Amino acid sequence: MADRLPPGAPYRIIDLDGGQKAPFYVIPFDRHGLCTGPLTRANLVRSVATDDPTDVFLFSHGWNNTWKDAVGHYDAFVTRLAALRARNALNRPFRPMLVGVFWPSIVLVAPWEREPDIAAAPEADDDAVAAERAAVDELAALVPLERRERFYALAQRGADLDEAEAAEFAGMVAAVFSTEDELEAAAPVSADAVVELWRKLPSGSGKPEWGSITLGDEQPVAAPGAPQAAGFLSALDPRGLIRAATVLLMKDRAGRVGGTGVASLLGDILDAGDARVHLIGHSYGGKVMLSALARNPSQRRVDSVLLLQPAMSHLCFAEDIDETAAGREGAARPGGYRVTLDRTRQPVMTTFSRHDIPLTRLFHLAVHRASDLGEATIAGEPPSRYAALGGFGPRGADDETDVQSARAPGVPYPPTTDRVRIVALESSDVIDGHGDVVNDATAWMLLSQLTRD
Repeated sequence: MADRLPPGAPYRIIDLDGGQKAPFYVIPFDRHGLCTGPLTRANLVRSVATDDPTDVFLFSHGWNNTWKDAVGHYDAFVTRLAALRARNALNRPFRPMLVGVFWPSIVLVAPWEREPDIAAAPEADDDAVAAERAAVDELAALVPLERRERFYALAQRGADLDEAEAAEFAGMVAAVFSTEDELEAAAPVSADAVVELWRKLPSGSGKPEWGSITLGDEQPVAAPGAPQAAGFLSALDPRGLIRAATVLLMKDRAGRVGGTGVASLLGDILDAGDARVHLIGHSYGGKVMLSALARNPSQRRVDSVLLLQPAMSHLCFAEDIDETAAGREGAARPGGYRVTLDRTRQPVMTTFSRHDIPLTRLFHLAVHRASDLGEATIAGEPPSRYAALGGFGPRGADDETDVQSARAPGVPYPPTTDRVRIVALESSDVIDGHGDVVNDATAWMLLSQLTRD
């Protein structure tokens, strides 16, 4: 059996080119944003102050649902970055320090990525069943103990709930559909409103096709020849609501962890020395990073932000998320993460890909709360005002956005003008799916940020 790491030690030491080594810390947080590795956190901040790193990289996973998976993806990304840097030397000293955030996202695996296709096969996938059980357990924790047995009974039912039972079940999970996020207070949502949303969701008995999705208040229209999954929009199946609630639950958790614990860590790292700090987040990890930056208590700016297929509103950087409302009066309502544009030296770099099925076809079905709009022509028109940044690119800050195509390693990214605050990378040629973000092209994006003066 391997020896335990000394308290507060780096999780491992990464070998870089030329015999150089870099400490790799993993800082864990609980669901409330409280750091569960305080000795490691303290040692990290002390090391930033005493070891004189030139660059600190702060990573956050999104859909990874185990410690092993998260650390493995961080390792793989850093390995690719190191290999590219060996072939493309920086024109400045480089003493990196690596920091991976780990937060409880056990059911963050998108429900539509691991659901049993009951319409196609009678046998359920073991991973899908495990994810579904984890989702039920997460939601049950929000239900008062005296009603929890009833919750479990309704959750296990199929699409045979009557109207009264559906309203009862919706009322039990309504808190998840409130407008709470890391920047706004919660506002109650009625069971009736949850049922209305529920009617627009895919049922638990199949996967929706692109042409048969309800967009906002529009009626679902099937694309010519599009197959209809069994049970889609046909009944109030508890699994559909459980999946939607899970998406929101983890979305809010990402904001809470980022806006509290990671924000405090980021501030301490920035204040501990003068190293360049780089933020990298995938999926909901992008929300973790932007929430941390929005709440960063330090006066120092980070050097760069790289968002890889971010699962958040495409209006999060908008000057006014209500700009298209006819006859609207009153002050502008900026996207919830617009403030972060002033807190990074370089423009925020964010990817989007038409091959990201969860973010192009399904994300907007689950996020219909007021706080999801904006998060407190790029790739075709988004299907909904609640569309995902990683699916369609940023909107509402067009004069400040430079849309480019993702480059292959070795091909320089063109310089931007002073007015540009967001670089949106159309990445369909290099990102084939929501999780396909650990590759040479994405490592080249980060290396390109390191080379900017």
